[in-house]
Amino acid sequence: MPRAAARRHGRRARGVLAPAALALLAVVATSACTQQPAEPSPSTALPDGITASVLQSRQDVVDGRLVVQLDNGTGAELEFASFDVEAPGLEPGLHFDGPRTIPDGRSVQYRVDVTPARCHGDPGPAEVTLEVTGADGGTAVGTVRADDPYDTLPRLQNSGCLAGAVESVASFSLADRLRSTGSGVDRRAFLDIAVHPTGAASGSVDLAEVLGTTLLSAEDGLNWSTTSAHVEVSDAPSTISLPVRPARCDPHAGAEDKRGTILPLVVTTSEGWSGQYEVRASASLKEDLFAYFTERCGLPSS
Repeated sequence: MPRAAARRHGRRARGVLAPAALALLAVVATSACTQQPAEPSPSTALPDGITASVLQSRQDVVDGRLVVQLDNGTGAELEFASFDVEAPGLEPGLHFDGPRTIPDGRSVQYRVDVTPARCHGDPGPAEVTLEVTGADGGTAVGTVRADDPYDTLPRLQNSGCLAGAVESVASFSLADRLRSTGSGVDRRAFLDIAVHPTGAASGSVDLAEVLGTTLLSAEDGLNWSTTSAHVEVSDAPSTISLPVRPARCDPHAGAEDKRGTILPLVVTTSEGWSGQYEVRASASLKEDLFAYFTERCGLPSS
């Protein structure tokens, strides 16, 4: 998880989120077999050795996907038709269609689209429920716990609910073009964030700072630590201007980076949600930024 010191997990101001929310994963599966009896009879327990976990890579965060890892330690090939993940902090609909086969002793990751967050109550523990058909045609139903080693589910709930709370107060959006002065290595530029309050009945957002990224830094340091604002729903539209410089002069930085043009705004809302609200650069702004980096760093144009 990049920039661990600066990018702390969000949390509700009125209470820390549950330490390790677990997913409920329903899987219909069959183990490998050569014969199927005409009338299978139910068994009583799952085979030992099936485990599950949930996580996200950096690219999964960008794509809005949840990774579900299934581990087959049953001693036999495992085939499943589909699975559903039920997490207390997310709406239903985390579904994956198979069929898929997991060889014995293997761990396989599957991706599902993240559903909207549930904002009432903290994430809590849940379980993985599997229905497995054995080689004799019998059906076994049982549950296993899905591990959440990186607190992915609490983070997803917080980011979703934080975004909803912020956007009920105001929209925060980066301008489509980069504003700049000068040329060459003396060129200086500004990222402009337009703030448009919604005019709703009530609500506010407090902006503490804007964090730098692997590509973008403040002109006088890493983060825009002196940038703060209090926004009410009834305020007039405004603009936050951020003097920006390249975080590194690397000709390959833009091609390799997945999140460098996503600015994290550290905010707290009147509803009690706090954390990082992300503002993304448009395609045209990305082009302007990469051209600016090339010019200011004195790199050869491609």
